[in-house]
Amino acid sequence: MRMPYRTAAADRAARLAALCWLATALSYFVAETIAAAAFRGYSFTTHMISDLGIPYPTVVDGRTIDSPLAVVMNAGFVVQALFFASAALVVGRALERRGPAYAVFLAAALADALGLVLLALFHSGAREIADGTFVWHMLGATLSILGGNLVAISSGFALAPLGMLRFYRPAGITLGLFGIGGILFLVAGPGWFPAGAVERASVYTITVWELMTATLLLSQRGGKLSAAKGRA
Repeated sequence: MRMPYRTAAADRAARLAALCWLATALSYFVAETIAAAAFRGYSFTTHMISDLGIPYPTVVDGRTIDSPLAVVMNAGFVVQALFFASAALVVGRALERRGPAYAVFLAAALADALGLVLLALFHSGAREIADGTFVWHMLGATLSILGGNLVAISSGFALAPLGMLRFYRPAGITLGLFGIGGILFLVAGPGWFPAGAVERASVYTITVWELMTATLLLSQRGGKLSAAKGRA
Protein backbone atom coordinates (compact mmCIF):
# COMPACT_ATOMS: atom_id res chain seq x y z
CA MET A 1 0.00 0.00 0.00
CA ARG A 2 1.37 3.41 -0.92
CA MET A 3 2.33 5.62 2.00
CA PRO A 4 0.16 8.77 2.14
CA TYR A 5 1.92 12.13 2.03
CA ARG A 6 1.06 15.18 4.09
CA THR A 7 1.18 18.75 2.83
CA ALA A 8 3.24 21.37 4.64
CA ALA A 9 0.06 22.83 6.17
CA ALA A 10 -1.01 19.37 7.35
CA ASP A 11 2.43 18.84 8.87
CA ARG A 12 2.16 22.07 10.83
CA ALA A 13 -1.26 21.08 12.18
CA ALA A 14 -0.01 17.59 13.06
CA ARG A 15 3.01 18.99 14.87
CA LEU A 16 0.88 21.48 16.83
CA ALA A 17 -1.46 18.66 17.87
CA ALA A 18 1.56 16.61 18.93
CA LEU A 19 2.84 19.45 21.12
CA CYS A 20 -0.61 19.73 22.72
CA TRP A 21 -0.59 16.00 23.52
CA LEU A 22 2.89 16.30 25.01
CA ALA A 23 1.66 19.22 27.11
CA THR A 24 -1.31 17.12 28.26
CA ALA A 25 0.96 14.34 29.52
CA LEU A 26 3.40 16.78 31.11
CA SER A 27 0.69 18.77 32.89
CA TYR A 28 -0.73 15.57 34.38
CA PHE A 29 2.59 14.28 35.70
CA VAL A 30 3.64 17.69 37.04
CA ALA A 31 0.34 18.24 38.85
CA GLU A 32 0.25 14.72 40.25
CA THR A 33 3.87 14.84 41.41
CA ILE A 34 3.54 18.22 43.14
CA ALA A 35 0.22 17.38 44.83
CA ALA A 36 1.42 13.94 45.93
CA ALA A 37 4.65 15.36 47.38
CA ALA A 38 2.64 17.66 49.65
CA PHE A 39 0.26 14.88 50.73
CA ARG A 40 1.89 13.19 53.73
CA GLY A 41 1.63 9.40 53.46
CA TYR A 42 0.18 9.42 49.96
CA SER A 43 0.38 6.00 48.27
CA PHE A 44 0.30 5.63 44.51
CA THR A 45 -1.10 2.11 44.94
CA THR A 46 -3.74 2.49 47.64
CA HIS A 47 -4.86 6.12 47.22
CA MET A 48 -6.91 7.20 44.24
CA ILE A 49 -5.83 9.95 41.86
CA SER A 50 -8.90 11.99 42.82
CA ASP A 51 -7.79 11.96 46.47
CA LEU A 52 -5.17 14.52 45.46
CA GLY A 53 -7.90 16.93 44.38
CA ILE A 54 -10.03 16.91 47.56
CA PRO A 55 -9.48 20.38 49.10
CA TYR A 56 -10.14 19.47 52.74
CA PRO A 57 -9.13 16.69 55.16
CA THR A 58 -11.51 13.74 55.08
CA VAL A 59 -11.74 9.97 55.28
CA VAL A 60 -13.20 7.93 52.40
CA ASP A 61 -13.39 4.13 52.33
CA GLY A 62 -10.84 3.95 55.13
CA ARG A 63 -8.35 6.20 53.33
CA THR A 64 -7.15 9.23 55.28
CA ILE A 65 -7.02 12.14 52.86
CA ASP A 66 -5.29 15.49 53.36
CA SER A 67 -4.07 17.14 50.17
CA PRO A 68 -2.67 20.63 50.94
CA LEU A 69 -2.07 21.32 47.24
CA ALA A 70 -5.40 20.04 45.92
CA VAL A 71 -5.67 23.24 43.89
CA VAL A 72 -2.63 22.13 41.88
CA MET A 73 -4.20 18.79 41.00
CA ASN A 74 -7.51 20.40 40.05
CA ALA A 75 -5.75 23.03 37.94
CA GLY A 76 -3.88 20.18 36.28
CA PHE A 77 -7.16 18.52 35.35
CA VAL A 78 -8.37 21.71 33.66
CA VAL A 79 -5.08 22.27 31.81
CA GLN A 80 -5.15 18.66 30.58
CA ALA A 81 -8.70 19.15 29.32
CA LEU A 82 -7.75 22.25 27.35
CA PHE A 83 -4.69 20.68 25.73
CA PHE A 84 -6.35 17.33 25.01
CA ALA A 85 -9.41 18.87 23.36
CA SER A 86 -7.23 21.33 21.43
CA ALA A 87 -5.04 18.52 20.10
CA ALA A 88 -8.03 16.53 18.84
CA LEU A 89 -9.50 19.59 17.12
CA VAL A 90 -6.20 20.76 15.62
CA VAL A 91 -5.22 17.34 14.26
CA GLY A 92 -8.45 17.39 12.25
CA ARG A 93 -6.97 20.25 10.23
CA ALA A 94 -4.19 17.89 9.14
CA LEU A 95 -6.68 15.41 7.66
CA GLU A 96 -7.66 15.82 4.04
CA ARG A 97 -10.95 14.07 4.75
CA ARG A 98 -12.65 13.69 8.13
CA GLY A 99 -14.74 10.54 8.08
CA PRO A 100 -16.73 8.63 10.70
CA ALA A 101 -13.55 7.42 12.44
CA TYR A 102 -12.48 10.99 13.13
CA ALA A 103 -15.99 11.84 14.37
CA VAL A 104 -15.75 9.02 16.93
CA PHE A 105 -12.20 10.07 17.82
CA LEU A 106 -13.21 13.71 18.34
CA ALA A 107 -16.34 12.86 20.34
CA ALA A 108 -14.29 10.62 22.64
CA ALA A 109 -11.65 13.33 23.08
CA LEU A 110 -14.24 15.96 23.97
CA ALA A 111 -15.86 13.52 26.42
CA ASP A 112 -12.46 13.03 28.06
CA ALA A 113 -11.96 16.80 28.31
CA LEU A 114 -15.43 17.33 29.80
CA GLY A 115 -14.75 14.57 32.30
CA LEU A 116 -11.51 16.22 33.42
CA VAL A 117 -13.29 19.52 34.01
CA LEU A 118 -15.95 17.75 36.09
CA LEU A 119 -13.19 16.10 38.14
CA ALA A 120 -11.73 19.53 38.87
CA LEU A 121 -15.08 21.00 39.90
CA PHE A 122 -16.64 18.12 41.84
CA HIS A 123 -14.64 16.12 44.35
CA SER A 124 -14.88 12.70 45.97
CA GLY A 125 -14.73 13.53 49.67
CA ALA A 126 -17.21 12.88 52.45
CA ARG A 127 -18.98 16.21 51.87
CA GLU A 128 -19.70 15.45 48.22
CA ILE A 129 -20.87 11.95 49.06
CA ALA A 130 -23.23 13.41 51.67
CA ASP A 131 -24.71 16.16 49.49
CA GLY A 132 -25.00 14.02 46.35
CA THR A 133 -22.64 16.02 44.13
CA PHE A 134 -20.31 13.02 44.14
CA VAL A 135 -22.37 11.72 41.21
CA TRP A 136 -20.86 14.48 39.04
CA HIS A 137 -17.40 13.41 40.07
CA MET A 138 -18.19 9.82 39.09
CA LEU A 139 -19.57 11.02 35.76
CA GLY A 140 -16.36 12.96 35.20
CA ALA A 141 -14.19 9.95 35.98
CA THR A 142 -16.23 7.76 33.65
CA LEU A 143 -16.10 10.25 30.77
CA SER A 144 -12.40 10.88 31.23
CA ILE A 145 -11.23 7.28 31.49
CA LEU A 146 -13.58 5.77 28.90
CA GLY A 147 -13.24 8.76 26.57
CA GLY A 148 -9.46 8.80 26.71
CA ASN A 149 -9.14 5.08 26.11
CA LEU A 150 -11.65 5.24 23.24
CA VAL A 151 -9.44 7.92 21.71
CA ALA A 152 -6.56 5.45 21.79
CA ILE A 153 -8.69 2.71 20.21
CA SER A 154 -10.08 4.92 17.43
CA SER A 155 -6.87 6.83 16.71
CA GLY A 156 -5.38 4.19 14.43
CA PHE A 157 -8.39 4.57 12.13
CA ALA A 158 -8.92 8.33 12.50
CA LEU A 159 -5.26 9.29 12.00
CA ALA A 160 -4.44 6.73 9.30
CA PRO A 161 -4.41 9.43 6.57
CA LEU A 162 -1.44 11.01 8.37
CA GLY A 163 0.77 8.06 7.47
CA MET A 164 1.16 6.59 10.95
CA LEU A 165 3.45 3.58 11.20
CA ARG A 166 2.02 0.08 10.92
CA PHE A 167 2.27 -0.74 14.63
CA TYR A 168 0.32 2.38 15.63
CA ARG A 169 -3.22 1.01 15.16
CA PRO A 170 -2.77 -2.26 17.08
CA ALA A 171 -0.81 -0.42 19.79
CA GLY A 172 -3.63 2.08 20.28
CA ILE A 173 -6.26 -0.65 20.37
CA THR A 174 -4.24 -2.63 22.90
CA LEU A 175 -3.70 0.37 25.16
CA GLY A 176 -7.35 1.39 25.00
CA LEU A 177 -8.73 -2.07 25.69
CA PHE A 178 -6.29 -2.54 28.57
CA GLY A 179 -7.36 0.78 30.07
CA ILE A 180 -11.07 0.04 29.78
CA GLY A 181 -10.51 -3.46 31.11
CA GLY A 182 -8.68 -2.02 34.08
CA ILE A 183 -11.52 0.28 35.10
CA LEU A 184 -14.07 -2.50 34.66
CA PHE A 185 -11.89 -4.69 36.87
CA LEU A 186 -11.78 -1.90 39.45
CA VAL A 187 -15.56 -1.53 39.49
CA ALA A 188 -16.63 -5.17 39.23
CA GLY A 189 -13.51 -7.25 39.88
CA PRO A 190 -12.65 -9.33 42.94
CA GLY A 191 -10.30 -6.71 44.42
CA TRP A 192 -7.11 -8.68 44.02
CA PHE A 193 -4.99 -5.57 43.44
CA PRO A 194 -4.83 -2.19 45.22
CA ALA A 195 -7.48 0.17 43.87
CA GLY A 196 -5.08 3.04 43.26
CA ALA A 197 -2.79 0.88 41.15
CA VAL A 198 -5.70 -0.44 39.05
CA GLU A 199 -7.07 3.06 38.50
CA ARG A 200 -3.67 4.30 37.39
CA ALA A 201 -3.39 1.42 34.93
CA SER A 202 -6.55 2.77 33.29
CA VAL A 203 -5.28 6.36 33.22
CA TYR A 204 -1.64 5.80 32.31
CA THR A 205 -2.67 3.95 29.14
CA ILE A 206 -4.02 7.30 27.91
CA THR A 207 -0.78 9.04 28.84
CA VAL A 208 1.29 6.39 27.04
CA TRP A 209 -0.90 6.87 23.97
CA GLU A 210 -0.39 10.66 24.13
CA LEU A 211 3.39 10.27 24.26
CA MET A 212 3.44 7.64 21.50
CA THR A 213 1.24 9.70 19.18
CA ALA A 214 3.13 12.92 19.79
CA THR A 215 6.49 11.24 19.19
CA LEU A 216 5.36 9.74 15.89
CA LEU A 217 3.81 12.96 14.62
CA LEU A 218 6.88 15.00 15.53
CA SER A 219 9.29 12.51 13.94
CA GLN A 220 7.48 12.41 10.61
CA ARG A 221 7.29 14.76 7.67
CA GLY A 222 4.68 14.38 4.98
CA GLY A 223 3.63 11.02 6.38
CA LYS A 224 7.17 9.59 6.36
CA LEU A 225 9.88 9.46 8.98
CA SER A 226 12.34 12.32 8.87
CA ALA A 227 15.76 11.69 7.37
CA ALA A 228 17.29 11.49 10.84
CA LYS A 229 15.01 8.57 11.66
CA GLY A 230 15.19 6.76 8.33
CA ARG A 231 12.46 5.72 5.92
CA ALA A 232 9.19 4.24 7.22
